[in-house]
Order: sequence, then C-alpha cells, then structure tokens
Amino acid sequence: KLGPIISSPVCENGFLYVATMTGRIFCLDILRREIRWHQNVGSPIVSSPLIMDNMIVCATFDSWINGESLENNFVYIFDKNDGSIIWKVQMRGDFFSSPCPVGKNIALGSMDNNLYLLSPRGEIIWNFETKGQVWSSPSYHEDVIYFGSDDGFVHSVLTDGTLRWKSKLNGKIRSSSPCVSDDSVFVGTYEGGIYCLNNMDGIVKWNKNVTKPVLSSPLLAKDNVVFGTSDCTLYSFSLIGSKIWEFETVGKIWSSPSSSEYDRLMFFGGLDSFIYGINSSTGKQEWKFPTMGGIDSSPCISNGMMFVGSRDGILYCF
Repeated sequence: KLGPIISSPVCENGFLYVATMTGRIFCLDILRREIRWHQNVGSPIVSSPLIMDNMIVCATFDSWINGESLENNFVYIFDKNDGSIIWKVQMRGDFFSSPCPVGKNIALGSMDNNLYLLSPRGEIIWNFETKGQVWSSPSYHEDVIYFGSDDGFVHSVLTDGTLRWKSKLNGKIRSSSPCVSDDSVFVGTYEGGIYCLNNMDGIVKWNKNVTKPVLSSPLLAKDNVVFGTSDCTLYSFSLIGSKIWEFETVGKIWSSPSSSEYDRLMFFGGLDSFIYGINSSTGKQEWKFPTMGGIDSSPCISNGMMFVGSRDGILYCF
C-alpha cells in the first residue's frame, strides 16, 4: 500500500520506482518485497518517472490538488540508490507529460504550452512553444522528438529545438503519446481519432474515428497497433489500418497497453477497476483481476512479473 497511483511504475535491475498522487516517490526492492527508500515532494506526481543513468527524474502536477497554481511545480532528479535530491528546478505549468530521454538530456511537455529540453543539471536548453497545453508525453526516435499538443498538432522537432514538421489532426492530442516506428507515427486524439502518420513528413497514411476520446498511448506489438479508448474498447489494427479485433470493457480505458517481446498476452487497466490480460492475436480475455479503484497506470513488465498501480492506493504485482 503506497497511496493512490496514476503514473506508471518503471523498473531496472530488480528495483521498481513508483510515484503517487500524494507526492511520494518509492524505490522498492522486488526480491525482498520491501521499500528501499522513499521521498515526499509534497505535490502530486501523475506522470511516470524516468530512469537515467544513476538518476530518477520526476515532475509535479501541483494544481491537481491545490488549484490553479502554475508556479509551484518542480522537476526533480533523485539519486536512484538512496533517494537524495540531486537537484530540483522550479518551472511554470503542471506536468502530466512524462519525461523522455533525449541522449543525455530530458524532454517533457508542460501545461504552459511548451515542450522543454533540460540538461542533466536542470538547465533549460530550449523550449518549443505550441498554441495549446502539452499533456502528451514526448517520444524520441533517431534524433527526432515527437509530441502532441492541445492545439491539435503532432509536432516533429529536432534535438536543437527546430521544427521538422507538424501535422493537424481532428482535435487535441491530450495524453496519448506518439508511438514511433521506422516509418510511421501512431497517435490518438481527444476527439476520438486514431491516426497513422508518415514519420518523415507527417502526412496522414490512415485514420479511424471512434465515438469517445483516445487518451491511452498506442502499443506497437509485432505487426499490430493497439489503442485503448474512452468508448470502453481496446482496438487492434494492422499497420495498414484494417481492424483485426476489438475488446469491450465496462469502463473507459486510459491505461496504455503493455506486452513483453515474446509474450502472447498484453495487459492494461480500466476505469472499471479491473486489470486485464488479453490474447494479442485473438483479442480474447484470458484473465482479469479486480482492484478497488480506477486504473490509469500502465503495466510495467520485467523478469516475468507485471506491476501496475491503482487509484485504490495499492501497487499490484503478478
């Protein structure tokens, strides 16, 4: 029991790092099933931590609890071995966007309409301003950063902060983060769009409409792309846009699906409080597990185990 969890756990070398809505960051020793260290930063953390070298990067969403107070947010870097604060930098805007490694630097989006690139010492290298809040977590592929904004554009930005291309979709790209392959970018919109773009020029290859917002980030699994949606459905499409299967739940799906490389199952959580295990090929449910709170958290898979947090305050391990 750690406290209500919206962000997704991250794992490395037998240690699991989890952030909570109560502003705590935990390091858990998986083998010993005990807390190695924890820090309390006092402001909610709803985006996922980032492991970089010997550091853990977290960013706060202060107005989640304390109202419209954009000045009280910080990006923290902790020593991953003992939890001590290496540095913190105060920034404008809440952070729903999760930090993303860009070489040795850190990219993350802010509710002040900007994407920021920070150095490992907490210095702002550059900011890229959009015309909407940036909830979407950036993705990094072959020296290019991809992210969505409430202005309705997917942006492709080079590591020096210059725009490569931007592509207008049918509405806000709220929390769906771009999934990038060698030739395509997959992303969902708040207006209910599922898109595949050419990653070289941003031209739309195909798109599908659903009735409710797509807040889940897509998963590229073998030759399929899988989306969770607010119309209570998990969809699997081929890379050319034909629907392979769909799976319905009784709650919205904001959690992003996860799978391991050789596993036949994929996993996700629902706002109906269940954790699901779905056959990747058929879309059939193989198991589900009840929790006592809605699940926004995306499952973390490591060494034959799966970890997922719930708003009921409990971290689950399978």
